[in-house]
Amino acid sequence: MILVVDSDEVFGKCILETLKKNGFDGHLSNNAIVAINDISEEAPSLVFLDPILTGPDGFTFLNEMASYADTLDVPIVIVSEKDFSGFDLSEYNVVGVLDKNKIKPKETLSYAREYA
Repeated sequence: MILVVDSDEVFGKCILETLKKNGFDGHLSNNAIVAINDISEEAPSLVFLDPILTGPDGFTFLNEMASYADTLDVPIVIVSEKDFSGFDLSEYNVVGVLDKNKIKPKETLSYAREYA
């Protein structure tokens, strides 16, 4: 299962729809608390995350992911309007950063094919 975590429901659904149309199983969580609950039920194979969330931010979610053995190594793709290129996110197993303003469906599929 691929988890999409984004408080922008329309954007999150677009990623999820692209994944599902291409044979991937996915789930959308609209905030960090829901996402944390979701990973406690099933560890995802890949996460697309916008760290700028309503309520607790995406780093709360990332810290939670890093605290469990079964989710520690799950690849994370940051999808955000904010520029994270200068940040060292390797401790969170971030495998890529996509610009939310320029993202193309083939980019999400590329990550899904490689990591999910």
